[in-house]
Amino acid sequence: MGERKKFVVRIFVAAALLFAVSGYRQLSMRYLPEDFLRPYLVWAVYMLLLFGWQYTISTKITQKSMRIHLTAQNIVSILYLTVRFVQDAFLYVNIPWMRFTGYFINIAAIFIPLFGLYGAFYLGKADDYRISKKWYLLLIPACLLSVLALTNDLHHFFYYIIPEESQPNLYFHPHIGTYIVYIWGLSIISYQVYVIYRRNGTAKSDSLYRKLIPFYEPILLLLFSIPYAATAYVVRFELVEYSAGLIFILVLCWQLYILTGLIPVNTQYEEVFRRSTVAMQILSPSGETIAASENAAEITPAILEALKREQQFSSTEDITMHLHPVLGGYMIWQTELSQINHALRELQRLNAKLKEEQDLLAQEIRIQSDEASVQARNDIYDSLSSEVAGQLTLLTELLSKESLSENDWDRICLIGTYIKRFSNLRLTYQEQQMIPMGDLALSLQDMAKCMKNVGIRTSLDFCPTSYLEPEFILFIMKALESILEEADFRLVSTAIQIGSTVSFEITGTACEFVSHSLEGGYGLQAEKIQAGYRLLLLQEREVVQS
Repeated sequence: MGERKKFVVRIFVAAALLFAVSGYRQLSMRYLPEDFLRPYLVWAVYMLLLFGWQYTISTKITQKSMRIHLTAQNIVSILYLTVRFVQDAFLYVNIPWMRFTGYFINIAAIFIPLFGLYGAFYLGKADDYRISKKWYLLLIPACLLSVLALTNDLHHFFYYIIPEESQPNLYFHPHIGTYIVYIWGLSIISYQVYVIYRRNGTAKSDSLYRKLIPFYEPILLLLFSIPYAATAYVVRFELVEYSAGLIFILVLCWQLYILTGLIPVNTQYEEVFRRSTVAMQILSPSGETIAASENAAEITPAILEALKREQQFSSTEDITMHLHPVLGGYMIWQTELSQINHALRELQRLNAKLKEEQDLLAQEIRIQSDEASVQARNDIYDSLSSEVAGQLTLLTELLSKESLSENDWDRICLIGTYIKRFSNLRLTYQEQQMIPMGDLALSLQDMAKCMKNVGIRTSLDFCPTSYLEPEFILFIMKALESILEEADFRLVSTAIQIGSTVSFEITGTACEFVSHSLEGGYGLQAEKIQAGYRLLLLQEREVVQS
């Protein structure tokens, strides 16, 4: 029998047992009023059912805080039904105490829904999740109402007394406090239903009964309470005792939430473990196997200790084991890295081949173009190629020489670095609609390093005082490359300053620089300084003002 069918059978068995003991109670009260076993037997069955529910909470529900709150709810139920047992077994001839202990139903009606709401907040949440502390403020009115209920004889806020009735008696005439508890319980339960419905949702394909399951609880509680409220809670015959009926309606609804998947539970599916491709297994704290996949590797004490320390362990180059602590043991699974490692080795081989063929830059653009084609963005790389076409042409001219000098190789690296860094900045802009300032700093650092390799003393002062627009960042890179190409890479020194303004101070060039406009509304303003030029990158209107 499957786990789901077993669960349904247990629900029906519990319901049958509840109706059976309720029938026995009614018949015994009617025909065997002196039956002293009745309260003991009824209470024992109630406890059996509630402890069975506690076992379900402990073994099925995975979220720790949810288990705690549902356990608190169950404890309140157990305590109240124990009070009912004391009433039936020992207080049935003591009307004053019977009436006083009857007030405890309000305590149950206040706290049982509240703990249920707290439990619902943790649906689908991790163990470290905590609800907002403001929700615990509800404990203040809950405690206040409880005190008022237990002291009703002093103020009759919950139940009033009709003067012509003999006192004390078992007739509870509901007053404003009782209706407040009704409103409290229904409000809390209704919001609990909303939380469950919102956290899980329903698909359009779900059947109507599944969509309505979260609403069964308030509907059943309301329908079950109407006959009792209409008769001041004194009835001649009841199918199920009122207190027990309310509690078991709540338990039944939680069971339905579990059965229909509205609450994530630990179903301990053996078939899932057996067929798992990630070699799952659960170990006890001592290392004994509780459940394991067919392909799970044996966990030695040494491996278990390593997993406890590091949370992962590489048994081979291609297999890594992972550990996560769970209630009562450890969950272990493995990841297969052979395909990833194969891909990495293939990339290394391709990189080596690209270096040997001196075609690394063209291959990098092609690789980026291939990656972009998977995302349907070939047009981005087409436009990018056109923006660096001049530098690619310059590279082709250098590489076409019969023999390359060391200076030629340094120029190739400098031009290649520009293409790479400019392309990265442009792609970042296309992807994110912005360029992080750190990316510009890294690009300029790479350019400065390559400029030093071609014999240009280079300094970089990167202290921007405000956010730089992405287009301006791209023009900074373009302007630097334009200056280098115009000077034919023959400079003594270059000082790059990124602050409130962007400037390039160059020395040792025979080339004459003049102010001129760039595309996009930017301009390069040239100022003659000793042994060189100071070039400011400004917007067009700033150039005119200067």
